[in-house]
Amino acid sequence: MKAELEQLVALQNVDTGIRRLQSDLESIPRRRAEIESEFDQRAFEFKALQQTGEAARETRAALDRELAEQRVRMEKAERDLMASNNAKVYEAAIRERDAAKKHISELETKVLEQMEAAESAEKQLAERQPEFARLREEHEERLRAFEEQTRSWTEELEERRRERERMFGALPPGIKATYQRIVARIRDGVALAEARGGACSACRMTLRPQILAEIRRGEEIILCDNCNRILYYQPAAQQTQHGTTVSAT
Repeated sequence: MKAELEQLVALQNVDTGIRRLQSDLESIPRRRAEIESEFDQRAFEFKALQQTGEAARETRAALDRELAEQRVRMEKAERDLMASNNAKVYEAAIRERDAAKKHISELETKVLEQMEAAESAEKQLAERQPEFARLREEHEERLRAFEEQTRSWTEELEERRRERERMFGALPPGIKATYQRIVARIRDGVALAEARGGACSACRMTLRPQILAEIRRGEEIILCDNCNRILYYQPAAQQTQHGTTVSAT
């Protein structure tokens, strides 16, 4: 294969790797969200217990405030009762005191219920704490591994970009322009396609025998008449030794 074609194939391999890494890095927010969502689903029962305990404590605090208000109300009613000097005021004070007592009794029952709910939630949380700690540790380990993978991808991408800049700079100007034009035009950015089995491996169009012979010689840049990619020939011996360099689909 002509030296420039070998350089183009190598360049395309690097560009393919760059696109893959860019795609991986762009998927980071989605993949992190998936990790968090999975943790939330597995930790749902624990979070529900925490929320139950917190809600019970908040409700109890509100009940305690209302209970204090009702006790003040009852004390005032008792003072009015002691100070009453006629039947009407006396009866009104009695009704106010009895209403306050009834409300206090109801509130004390509700406070007790909330205390029991909070204690029950705390007890269950304490019993299942080892399980929750293990789940959180697994979650944090997954995040650490994800961060390490992200760092590795970023470093590899920078390395490949430097390699790409070096390889691209070594190409003749005309070949650079042709390669860049094809890359910009084709949706998948794959500018080269192997001539394999008598056809273009990218668009599957059958190639004329004369064109195949010219591609095998590798003495000039030949474009596919159908997809306009640069065609190259990879000898079977090289494919066996190094693997197929490019698979354009």
